[in-house]
Amino acid sequence: MGEVKLVSSVEKLDYIDVLRGIAILMVMLVHTSQAVNGLSQLVGNIARYGQMGVQLFFVASAYTLCFSRIRRAEEKRPLISFWIRRFFRIAPLYYVATIAYFLAESNMHILDLIKMPYSQYNFGTILANILFIHGFIPSANNNIVPGGWSIGTEMAFYWLFPFLFSLFDRAYKKYGIISLYNLICLSILLDIVTQLVLQQVFKIIIDDNSFIYYNLVNQLPVFLLGMTIFFHHHYKIPIKLSMPVQIAIFIAVTIVGMILLPSKQYWLVAISLPVIAGISFVFLLNILRNLKHLNILIAEIGRASYSMYIFHFMFAWYLVPGIGLTLKKGILPELLLICSIVLVTRFTFTVAKLSQKYIETSGILLGKSLISRLS
Repeated sequence: MGEVKLVSSVEKLDYIDVLRGIAILMVMLVHTSQAVNGLSQLVGNIARYGQMGVQLFFVASAYTLCFSRIRRAEEKRPLISFWIRRFFRIAPLYYVATIAYFLAESNMHILDLIKMPYSQYNFGTILANILFIHGFIPSANNNIVPGGWSIGTEMAFYWLFPFLFSLFDRAYKKYGIISLYNLICLSILLDIVTQLVLQQVFKIIIDDNSFIYYNLVNQLPVFLLGMTIFFHHHYKIPIKLSMPVQIAIFIAVTIVGMILLPSKQYWLVAISLPVIAGISFVFLLNILRNLKHLNILIAEIGRASYSMYIFHFMFAWYLVPGIGLTLKKGILPELLLICSIVLVTRFTFTVAKLSQKYIETSGILLGKSLISRLS
């Protein structure tokens, strides 16, 4: 099938920045809408689908990790270097957020007011988050840093990624691209069996906001979809569909996801929705990759998306309720949502740029320094 071709270290993936920008805008939309009362069912359902922005992050993450793996194929001590690099990319800001949200919740109690379960701080849950094992501990999974479940799932994927990449590379070279789709199907089958056992044997409740939904086992097919589209692009295996057809498929699959999300068949939703969203996002990635002109503003937002993800809750859940109380009934809920998402995006982006400069960049440089010492 050909040897791996090194990717230039200066190659810019602007379409991935746009993808991340769309992802964070989706996530901010759903969390902002949670603080706006009285939205119509249609608008509420569209806003709620914004939660699938996390799966868009997962697709983008798996795709870019594959690029990084190829580019650093000749690096000394690649495994330890990879894990150090990812830890220092994620951990410093996450630790700052742990302190920030603890202080905010201790003083404001806003989360209780809007019925969000993020006030269960104790030594055990905080330690699990510091060690990034909260993705495997229900009591610590999503109640220290809001949205922290996705960070736990992402970190768990980082541990597996080098081995998954080697598996994908060997499978592709021996059996072709179809073998990668077989691996995705195998991961979905593993997920279904796991969910059935947990539901039927252990009587664990499963829905689209439960520990089992958040777990890596349930989200792994989404990551694998991102890896598979990378192999398509890297080895120049075209998706044999015209661009209008790909756009139509993306829209159609997205609509299916939106229809499925409010379903009362929670078990079905928990298993199928991440995969359905992941499939639509693979087409979105391919569409953006083939565009000649990309939105510069969304790309800039995408480059600050990690910090924005961490801090947008501060504004979506703390600021927006105050805006609603100030305006009271003087504004339509839908107009309030539009005004709120603009303000949340503006404030979050401002904080994120500072966070990038003083926290994220410092952590990345610290990781690079440690790697250079080990080389």
